Amino acid sequence: MHGDRGIPATYRHMNGYGSHTYKWVNEEGEAFWVKYHFVSDQGVKGMDVNVADELAGTNPDYHTEDLFNAIDKGDYPSWTLYVQIIPYEDYKTYKWDILMLPKQ
Repeated sequence: MHGDRGIPATYRHMNGYGSHTYKWVNEEGEAFWVKYHFVSDQGVKGMDVNVADELAGTNPDYHTEDLFNAIDKGDYPSWTLYVQIIPYEDYKTYKWDILMLPKQ
């Protein structure tokens, strides 16, 4: 299954989203629900489906090799971490169950 953005061109050019919801508690004892979003600083790029089909049969490790080679050349990828914060009690009235993995 492909996402709305299609097949990622590389690991370096895709965003990452945490599946689980985590509970953070601050020094005052206030609790919050949080979700992590990693946004590629390289931008998001897709791969043509025909290229992806060929790579799947000829080089299934393409994405890992691309990441390794980029780092080896000093082209270090990076992602900016964003945190979505929901007050602890607000999850009870949110539009879906934030603690249920398939609904996220």
